[in-house]
Amino acid sequence: LGHTGTSGAAAGVAAKSLPASAQASGIIVRFSDPAVQQLAAADQAPPSALLADIAAALATPLHYARAMSGGMHVLGFESNLPLERALALAQQLQQLPGIELAEPDVIAHPQMVSHDPGYAAQWSLRSPAAGYAGAINAESAWDYTTGENDVVVAVVDSGILPHPDLRGRLLPGYDFVSDPRYSNDGNGRDADASDPGDYAAAGECGAGKPATASSWHGTHVAGIIGADGSNLYGVAGVAWKTSILPVRVLGKCGASSSDIADGIKWAAGLPVPGVPLNPYPAPIINVSLGGLSATGCSLVYREAIKAATIEGALIVVAAGNAQVDVATYSPANCDGVLTVMATDRDGKLASYSNYQFSGRIAAPGGDIDRHGSAGGILSTVSNGTQGPSSYETRVKQGTSMAAPHVSGVAALALAMHPGLSSAELSTLLQMTSAPFPYSYECTIQQICGSGIVDALESVSGAALLSNYQLVYEFYNVDLRHYFRTGSALEAKLVNKGEAGPGWQDTQDYFYAWSEPSSELYPVCRFYGTPGIGPNSHFYTASPAECELVKRDPGWTYEGIVFYAKLPNAGRCPAGAVPIYRAYNMRWMYNDSNHRYTANRTLYEQLVAQGWAAEGVALCVAAG
Repeated sequence: LGHTGTSGAAAGVAAKSLPASAQASGIIVRFSDPAVQQLAAADQAPPSALLADIAAALATPLHYARAMSGGMHVLGFESNLPLERALALAQQLQQLPGIELAEPDVIAHPQMVSHDPGYAAQWSLRSPAAGYAGAINAESAWDYTTGENDVVVAVVDSGILPHPDLRGRLLPGYDFVSDPRYSNDGNGRDADASDPGDYAAAGECGAGKPATASSWHGTHVAGIIGADGSNLYGVAGVAWKTSILPVRVLGKCGASSSDIADGIKWAAGLPVPGVPLNPYPAPIINVSLGGLSATGCSLVYREAIKAATIEGALIVVAAGNAQVDVATYSPANCDGVLTVMATDRDGKLASYSNYQFSGRIAAPGGDIDRHGSAGGILSTVSNGTQGPSSYETRVKQGTSMAAPHVSGVAALALAMHPGLSSAELSTLLQMTSAPFPYSYECTIQQICGSGIVDALESVSGAALLSNYQLVYEFYNVDLRHYFRTGSALEAKLVNKGEAGPGWQDTQDYFYAWSEPSSELYPVCRFYGTPGIGPNSHFYTASPAECELVKRDPGWTYEGIVFYAKLPNAGRCPAGAVPIYRAYNMRWMYNDSNHRYTANRTLYEQLVAQGWAAEGVALCVAAG
């Protein structure tokens, strides 16, 4: 990790505290004029008059670099500037008329610490019962699945080489490194997502910076996720059969936040100006990159993460290696990502790892400083110091190595239950994580997350959830209506605004049953007949009520949406959770709407506001 950071809501670190190594390559700008935003979407430059206004306002030269996603344009410095200076320039631009957004295009770096090659057993994949408390129990999970090739994991990183342990499962990716000065392949963006190496000469990444050899970071990360464990060669990954989508954003000297944001969107299947659409949208996106953030999660990252999440992607992010609170590192500090702290083979917080008081999850990142090379994470690399050469394995440590363990387990869970949403998958990984062994940081301070990711428990949980259906809830602020759906696709469309404006995800979900049985009743869904009934949906598990509403011309029957149990005298059978139904009593305005919730407090609040209390309408598996 290096130095991602940005503007946005202030959170944590003042700009004056930024180290000199924190740098930006330019400024990301979104003009307020929708016509100029459309130019960005068409991969065209803004009008020259606007660029001239910016040049006149700043003493520091800026050149037009490119369009990017989100209706934004990237303006580049002649050479990288200290992030503190870039923040000040962005704030100047933000004051100009016609500028909606101005943020530094911050340089990010890999979240790992390299060490010399050396043999070490892959302790991180074993059972904790074998004496490695920090292991993820992958061996036991492999009895049920080693993954499926129709599950795609995107690796937003330095590119990936065709290592023998990865061959046959690398999908056609894309190179998003936009600046030829740092691409090491002689050009900007192109369809070759292999890794040419991120080596740099002394002073090339800044005055006084030493020369660095190529890290093969993306190939190492990809091997942890999906190295073939059945080919009698090299090492095993967590999910041997999963497909890997290389998304190259990291060149020499780091990666810009604009390239990372575009790479995340493209990986999820979203359009990026000037780039072909990704034919292999990834439900899991691994981002083992990031760095210090001056002012919290930037708007550029927030928009990219939100858009990718709505498309159904789980974004797994390395926490960082600076031994500080994740709140000061991006994109690990962004809402909507699954942030991963690193543990050593004993299950303790790694000596370098960032931490998080709000807690997400932890996974093996290794700790060579404590345990020697045997305590590192062994995975796939090239042995070239500059360009690619022959292939080998090498141990590394870092939260960059922890994140792909979680991505790999997520791929195993999706192989067991392909219908899991990103929200379900994130919750499942955290809820099934293994408790930490006793340590001050993880069990007393509780700054390491929910636990250590557990492959067997995640796979078992995913198999169990295949019998159930997540039911989403939305609220429309304009209509003041609630809406439920058990369809992940329909929920995605509502989140994208395709059901009309005003809808917000309340995240008040419950689990119903997905298949019928002798104890379950179908839940009928109705919609107000256009021109006759209300602009609202109605649900019932009562066979008699379903038939009654079918005969009402004001309602149109839309079918069975999930299955539930029926209450008896207002009580649910053992093991089932009551769903309360409240009615807004606006039938006289043809504006009827019901809310269905497992949260009794929310139900009672509605009743106190004048809604009719209709009691327990159905009983579900979990609230």
